[in-house]
Amino acid sequence: MSLIEASTKEFGNITVFLHSLGSFCYRIEWYSKMTGASISLARIKKGKYIVIRKWAAIRGLTDVSTEFDRANQAFIHLLNNVDVVKGKDDLIVAAKQHCVNLFAKSEGLKPISKPSLPKPRLQGAIGKQVVVKSRLGNSQIAQGMLLQLIGNQAEIQVNPEHIEAGQLRQKFYTKQVFIC
Repeated sequence: MSLIEASTKEFGNITVFLHSLGSFCYRIEWYSKMTGASISLARIKKGKYIVIRKWAAIRGLTDVSTEFDRANQAFIHLLNNVDVVKGKDDLIVAAKQHCVNLFAKSEGLKPISKPSLPKPRLQGAIGKQVVVKSRLGNSQIAQGMLLQLIGNQAEIQVNPEHIEAGQLRQKFYTKQVFIC
């Protein structure tokens, strides 16, 4: 794996890297100096992509990965799970735009001039302690660390006292969590 120097760019406390993994494979990495965490989209081979979140060592969390067979799904997952902690909105949008440009170039797509880059509602809570409540909001279902957003699900590393059926990591269909 080699870093492609001309593609490395800093946006405040965010750095975006492009790594070459061979002739047709690449890795786009979003690193947050504020959290010490990174998230990467890697094209392993044609039709196989993986998005990996690496937490800061001090957090003591194991890495989270999700596999995809379509580039667009993997890329949207990457953008929905990047760290936005204490980042200015204009710098976050510029960093996401840079990722869009790197992705389009790496996939051999036409340049994407005006992408829609909404900030998912739960994105600022990634890596924080959260509470998941029932749809009516009257009872607590689980409490733990929000690890990633997968479509309309939130994956949470549940606190030991809230574990059901021995699963440390659980996915919940929700668009709302409450920060502790």
